[in-house]
Amino acid sequence: MSQSDDLTLSLIALLFLVALGIISFRNHFKTHDTIKPHRLPWMIICLGAIATSFMIVVHIVNLLGFETGRR
Repeated sequence: MSQSDDLTLSLIALLFLVALGIISFRNHFKTHDTIKPHRLPWMIICLGAIATSFMIVVHIVNLLGFETGRR
């Protein structure tokens, strides 16, 4: 895989995770009219998407040539 392919896949993954985070955040705070409990823990899904998005952003910065680790 070339660097442009890695960058493309990383940007697609970032867009997917941002969309998943927004959808799960909205579902967590949606008003409920029934007594039935939540089926999914939406806040855990949202926080996981945010954490993974941050890792993808660091990966994209590394692909662009900036070093983010210690040396």
